[in-house]
Amino acid sequence: MKTIEFRKYWIFFILLGLSQLAFGGNGGSGYSRYGIGDLTYFLSSRSEGMGGAGIGMLSANSINCLNPATWTSISRTRFSIGGIYEGYSSTDGKKSSYLSGTSFNGFMISLPLATRSGFVLGAGIIPYSRINYNIVTSESFDTFTYKIHYIGEGGLSRGYLGLSGMIGADVHLGLQVNYYTGTLNYTTKQLFGNSESMDAEALRVAELSGLGINAGAVYSGLKKFLPENQLLNVGLVISAGSKIKSKEQLFYTYQSAVITSRDTGVSIERNMHIPFAIGSGLSYTVDRYLFASDVYYQQWNSFNIDGATSTGLRNSYRISAGGEYQPKREGSMTYFQRVAYRLGFFYNSSYYKIKNEPLNEIGFTGRLGAPIFGDTRLDINAGFSLRGTTNLGLQKDKIFRLSFTLSGGEVWFERPEQE
Repeated sequence: MKTIEFRKYWIFFILLGLSQLAFGGNGGSGYSRYGIGDLTYFLSSRSEGMGGAGIGMLSANSINCLNPATWTSISRTRFSIGGIYEGYSSTDGKKSSYLSGTSFNGFMISLPLATRSGFVLGAGIIPYSRINYNIVTSESFDTFTYKIHYIGEGGLSRGYLGLSGMIGADVHLGLQVNYYTGTLNYTTKQLFGNSESMDAEALRVAELSGLGINAGAVYSGLKKFLPENQLLNVGLVISAGSKIKSKEQLFYTYQSAVITSRDTGVSIERNMHIPFAIGSGLSYTVDRYLFASDVYYQQWNSFNIDGATSTGLRNSYRISAGGEYQPKREGSMTYFQRVAYRLGFFYNSSYYKIKNEPLNEIGFTGRLGAPIFGDTRLDINAGFSLRGTTNLGLQKDKIFRLSFTLSGGEVWFERPEQE
C-alpha cells in the first residue's frame, strides 16, 4: 500500500480557508434575491474552461460531479478542491456599483474499485446556489424619509455519493445519490438615521435539506466509424426532481437611541420542490485536441413552495461549447509543453423572469492547467459574461469569475510484487 503525503496539500487548504474569512460576503448580484439564488453550473475544472461542456467527456484525469458515467476511465484515486472569486459590475442605467466575493467551489474525490469494469466510487460536496446581495434604497412616507437595506447571504450545497460501471467496452453508466443542504438568510432593515425614530430589522432564516438522484450514461462506440486517432462520445444525464424540506424562522429587532428590543417569530416548516433536469453532450477527440458541446434543461416553472409556484421563475436551458489543446503529459517534456489550454463559450437562458422580463447570460471562458509536481495540477479558470437589462428598472451585470482548482491523483492500493 502506498502512503499519501497529504502534508504537501495543506498549504492550499489553509489559503482557501483564509480567503473565505477575508473576502466572503462582500456582495454579489441583486438577482440572487429570487428563487434560491444564483444557480451554479459546475461539472469539473476541465469543463469550466470549456464553457461548462463535459456531459459526454470520459476522462482519466478529472472528476465530473454531474454525470457519474464519465468516471469509468479513472484508474487512480483522484481529488479536486477549489475556490472562486466573482466580481459583479452592475448598473440600472442611473447608478453603478461593483461588488465581489470569494467562496468555496467544491471538493471531490474518486476511488477506483475495479478498473477493468469501470467501477469507481465518487463523493463530494459542491455549491448548488449562492445568495449574496446588498441593496440600499431610499423611501419616504408622509413627512418621514428612511432607507430600506436588503441583505442576503447563504446558499444551497449538494453533497453526493455515486458509482460508475461499464457494460461491455462502450456503454458507461453511473448513478449518484444527492443530499441538498444549506441556510438562506434574508435581512430587511428600515433605517431612519435619527435619534427620534426607531429602526427596525427583520431576519428570515431558512434551513434546507433533502435528497435527490442523478443518473448518467456515455456511449463511446461511435469510434468504430472513425479513423484510429479519433473518438466521438455522446452523453446523457438526468436529475430527478427533489423534495426539499425548509424550516424557517423570523427574528425581529427594534432599536432607538436608548432602547433595543428583540422578538422571535413562530417557526414554519415548508416543502420546496427542486425540479427535474436533463442534459446531453457530445465530445470529439482528434490527436491532442478535444471539442465538446452540451445542452442542459431544467423545468423551473414547476418550482414550488407548499404547492405554490413562483411567477418570477421560468424553465431554463444552457448551451455550452469549447475546445482543449491537450498537452504532452510525459515528465521528459518541457514545462510549457505540459500546460493545458482551453477556451469556451456558453449561453444561459436563466431561470429568472423579473417583471415579465427574461434574463439571459452570455459568456466566454478560458483556462490554463499548470503542472506542479507529479500528477498534481493547478487549474486557473477565468470567465467574463453579461447578464440582464436596464429595461423596467432592472439591472445589467458584467460578471468576472476567476477560479483556482487543485487536482491530483495517487495510487492508494497496490498489490505487492510476488517474490
